[in-house]
Amino acid sequence: MIAVGKSVIGLQRKNNEDSIFLSDTAEALKTFYIIADGMGGHKAGEIASSMAINIFKDYVCSCSYDYYRENTLDVLVEGLTKANAAVYELSLTQDELNGMGTTFTCAAIRDMVLNMVHVGDSRGYLLRNGVLKQLTKDHSFVMEMVKQGKLTLEEAQHHPKRNVITRAIGTEKNINIDTVIERLYIGDILLLCSDGLTTMLDDKAISGVLTSGMTAEEMLDILIDKANENGGNDNISAIIIDLR
Repeated sequence: MIAVGKSVIGLQRKNNEDSIFLSDTAEALKTFYIIADGMGGHKAGEIASSMAINIFKDYVCSCSYDYYRENTLDVLVEGLTKANAAVYELSLTQDELNGMGTTFTCAAIRDMVLNMVHVGDSRGYLLRNGVLKQLTKDHSFVMEMVKQGKLTLEEAQHHPKRNVITRAIGTEKNINIDTVIERLYIGDILLLCSDGLTTMLDDKAISGVLTSGMTAEEMLDILIDKANENGGNDNISAIIIDLR
């Protein structure tokens, strides 16, 4: 298994509010990967995203391996719940941090099983046998409109409110966390990414890169380059986990 990740500022923003984390797959007994896309006032977004990752990571790493192995998904939910509480409590201490929050998508792999926790609109994808599948569900205004039949998926892709999210870490005292469990196979490719990628590239374009046969590093660079070529309107973060 090879995992590579990158986070860039894009072409329009003045700072990068995204944060990412990749386990050292050569050494780590607990192998997990995180994309967090922060939001808020001046620098509050980057504080929220980095803090959420650090609180989550510290909790997961503090659990014994036996407990983690037997209760992987529970550990991820517990860690994200703690991260939410910490970010929320900090947001109440300073006016400039009020309302800060972050998306959070974590993929943990153990014994070829994917355990995922997810809040917001940073996505998790699985490519298997040339078919791209979105594993996460966007917690966003436009996706709610799609569910109600008021927008098509294509209309949602270009809607002016496509970046408005309905759920985030740190914006409320309690948080609902989506979970995913998926059996993995040799040949699969996983992609985690912020909306800075998915608002610039549709699923067809992403699939075209992931099915190209290139190395994980090459695919990652091309995805980010294409997002910038299409405008680079937001910070762009992506992690590719290659099981080929």
